[in-house]
Amino acid sequence: MKNRLKCFLSFTSLAIVAVCITVSCNKKFDEPPVYTAPDIIPDLTISDLKAMHVSGKFEQITTDKTIGGIVVADDRTGEFYKTIVIEDETGGISVKLDAYDLYTKYPVGRKVYIKVKDLYLGDYNKLIEIGGGVDNTGSSPRLDEIPSVLIDKYVIKGTLDNAVTPKVVTVDELDDSYQNMLIQLDNYEFAVADTSKTYAKQDLSSSAVNFTLQSCSDKSIILRNSSYADFAGYKVPGGNGSIIAIYTVFGTTKQLNIRDTSDVKFYGARCGSGGTGAVVDIATIKSFYNGSDVTLGSYKIGGVVISDAVAKNISSGNIVLQDKDAGIKLYFGSSAATANFSIGDSLVVDVTGGTLQDYNGSKEISLSSSALPSVAIATGKTITPKALTIAEIATQLPDIEYTLVTIKDATATSGIYSGNKTLTDASGSMTLYTSSTATFAGDALPTTAKTFTGYCTLFGSTKEMMLRNTNDVTDGEAPPPTGDTLIISEYVEGSSNNKYLEIYNSGSGAADLSKYTVKMYTNGAITASSTAVLDAVTGLGTLPAGAAIILKNSGAALTLPAAVTAYNSGVCGFNGDDAVTLEKDGVVVDVFGLVGIDPGDSWTINSDAAATKDKTVRRQAGITHGNTDWASSAATEWDVISTTDDVSNLGTR
Repeated sequence: MKNRLKCFLSFTSLAIVAVCITVSCNKKFDEPPVYTAPDIIPDLTISDLKAMHVSGKFEQITTDKTIGGIVVADDRTGEFYKTIVIEDETGGISVKLDAYDLYTKYPVGRKVYIKVKDLYLGDYNKLIEIGGGVDNTGSSPRLDEIPSVLIDKYVIKGTLDNAVTPKVVTVDELDDSYQNMLIQLDNYEFAVADTSKTYAKQDLSSSAVNFTLQSCSDKSIILRNSSYADFAGYKVPGGNGSIIAIYTVFGTTKQLNIRDTSDVKFYGARCGSGGTGAVVDIATIKSFYNGSDVTLGSYKIGGVVISDAVAKNISSGNIVLQDKDAGIKLYFGSSAATANFSIGDSLVVDVTGGTLQDYNGSKEISLSSSALPSVAIATGKTITPKALTIAEIATQLPDIEYTLVTIKDATATSGIYSGNKTLTDASGSMTLYTSSTATFAGDALPTTAKTFTGYCTLFGSTKEMMLRNTNDVTDGEAPPPTGDTLIISEYVEGSSNNKYLEIYNSGSGAADLSKYTVKMYTNGAITASSTAVLDAVTGLGTLPAGAAIILKNSGAALTLPAAVTAYNSGVCGFNGDDAVTLEKDGVVVDVFGLVGIDPGDSWTINSDAAATKDKTVRRQAGITHGNTDWASSAATEWDVISTTDDVSNLGTR
C-alpha cells in the first residue's frame, strides 16, 4: 500500500508549520523506484551466532559480523508479535523488532541481512533470540526489541520472493538445531478432545492456547496459538495430514507455532480411518477416494441441496449437496423420500459406513435410506453459481462436478429437452443432458441464446450439464437468489488509519456468517494479504435481514453513530488502491476493486479518478445483489461522498 506523509507540528517550528500548511497531512506519493537489493555476503552463520549464547544469560555481541537469512515467519496474522523469524542453511533465529506491520517490509520470503555488532543474544526459556538490549524493569530481565529508530541501521532488506521450503522431519529428530526453523510433520491430527475447539480464545480470556497434535504412530507435540492471531476464532480441522510450522521450545517442551491456518493441511482420514463423528467439508470427504471404493468412517457432511427431486431430472433416491466450492451426489436408495427436500434446504448427513465410489466418472456416496435426514436444519439458503464458459468447465472438471455453474449466451440444439443435446457458447460445446423422466423432458428447447444454470458432471469421458428445472434457463442472468444476500455496502478510506467496511444483508433471510469471508488484496496482488471469516471476526453466528456489520482498522478512531459496533479486522488495511472481495462458501459474490490490478492512488468510480482517496463510498440503496464485474459496479452502483472521515451512515442503509 502507498506510504502516507504524516506531518508533526511543533509550536516552536514555523518552518515545519509552513510545510504542513502547503502539503496535505495525508498526501499519497507515487510508487518509489524499484528497490535494488544490496550485494552482501554474510560472514557469520546463524548457527555460529547462536553458539555464542549461554542459556539463561545475555550477551552483547562485539564481533563485527553480518548474518543473512530468509524470513520464514512474520507478523501478518498476529501470531508473531514484533518479531520476524529468519533462517539460513545452518539454523534459524527469532529477531525482536520494536515495530508493527513488519510484514510490509520483511514478508515471508524476503532475504534480510543483520549487522550483529552491538546487538544482544538472549533466550526466552531456552528459545534463542536476538534483540537490541536488556530490559530490567520487570520482575526478571528480558531481551528487548531493536528500537524502531535503529532497525534500518541493523536490518538490511534483500531480495523478495525467495523460496521457503520446510524441512520434513519427525518429532524424534527435533532438537535445538531446528529451533526457529520452518519444519513439516506428516501424518498428524488434533487430539480428539481438541477437535471441537477454535485455534485460540477470541475473547482473550487466555493469551494463548496449547493443543496436542498426535501421529498415527502415537508421537505427539504441542501446537501453541496466540489468542491475538487473526485466526483465533477459526475452528480447527478434524482430519489428518501435514502441518508446517516454526519449531520452538519452552524449557524442555517441544512446540510448534503456525503462521496462519493454511499451514495446517489436515484433509485426510483420521488415524485408524475412524473419524470422530464431526462434520467435515465435502472436499475432505472426496479426498479420501484413492481409486477404489472407500467405506467411510465416522463422519458427517453438511451442505445445501442444489438438485430438484420434484422436477425428476435426477434419478430417484439421489440428492446433490454443495458446500463452499465442492459438491457431491448422495444416493439413499431408489425408494428414499428425497422429494421431501427442495433447492436451498440445508442438510447435515451422517455418512458413517457409506461407500464413497466413482459412478460413471463422478464421485458419489451410497448410503442406506436411514441416513436420509428427517428434516432440513434450515431452508432458503443460497448457493451462488459460478459463471464459467464451456471451455472453462471442460478444463475444471472433475474438480467442479456437482457444483452450480452458469453459462451465459449459450444456444442448444433444436427440439425438446429430453436426451443428449449440444450446448454451445463462444468458447466451445458440451452435452446438455435431460432425463426422459424429467417433468420438462417434452418441453421445447429455446431457439435463441440464453443463460443456462445447473451442475456439471462426467459421464465416462463426456462432459455434461444437467438442469434442475426450466427456471434454470433465463434471459441474461442466472436465477435470482433467495434467502440471505450479503453485499459490500460502504467503504470508508479516511485520514490516517480511519478505514471502515460495511457488509449489509439485503436478502430476505438471516445470513449464516460462517459461510462468508472478506479478503483484501494489496497493490495489485493476486494473493490475499488479509482474510476475515465473518463469524470468527464478529463472534456472531448470523446477521438478520436488513442488518449490517461494520469492520474497521484496529487504529481507526472516528466516532460512529449511536449503537453501532465496529470489529477490528486486517481486511481494513486498505489504502484506496487495494481490492476487497466478499465470498460465500468460497465463491466470490461481490467485489470492491479488481484483484490483480493496481490502479495507482485510487479506484475510479462514477468517472471520479480519486473516488477512494480519503473519501467515503456508499452503495446505492437500490442495489440488493453483489456484482463481481467491477467495471459495471464502479460505473453505476456507488455514490462518492467527498467529505473525509464521513462515517455518519455506517450501520444503516
